[in-house]
Amino acid sequence: MLGFKHMGWALALGLLVTLGGAAQAKAADVRLKVAVIHATKAGGAKDPALRKVQGALEKAFGGYTMFKQLAKHDLKLTKGQAEQVVLPNGRSASFTYQGPAGAHQHNIKFAVPDSKVDIDVRLPMNRMFYQAGFKHDGGILILALYLRPL
Repeated sequence: MLGFKHMGWALALGLLVTLGGAAQAKAADVRLKVAVIHATKAGGAKDPALRKVQGALEKAFGGYTMFKQLAKHDLKLTKGQAEQVVLPNGRSASFTYQGPAGAHQHNIKFAVPDSKVDIDVRLPMNRMFYQAGFKHDGGILILALYLRPL
């Protein structure tokens, strides 16, 4: 049987272990920023909301000449739980955090239920990643994904 002195240390140690576990669970969460961009071949003025990524968009999607940000979302992803984003074409995109995938990369399940898209994507932390291909209003939709720690 433990005396009061030893019980205090045992309680303190138990509290530290519990708090350490909570910190690990929190560290498993990530923030995903999603910009929904419409790309067309129509030309036109540059969207000021895309000034930081305009050059990268033009390089990656060379056949398109106009890019316009239609929506912006900031999602907190908890491991195993899906978060939804409604797309301008009436579909919903689902993002589920699956956990780390090595140094500075994380696995995200990306699905659009009313299409054939149901893939695992390995996203780099703190770097832009583009997922594209959905036809929309004479062009395509591009999802600019940016993953950050919470």
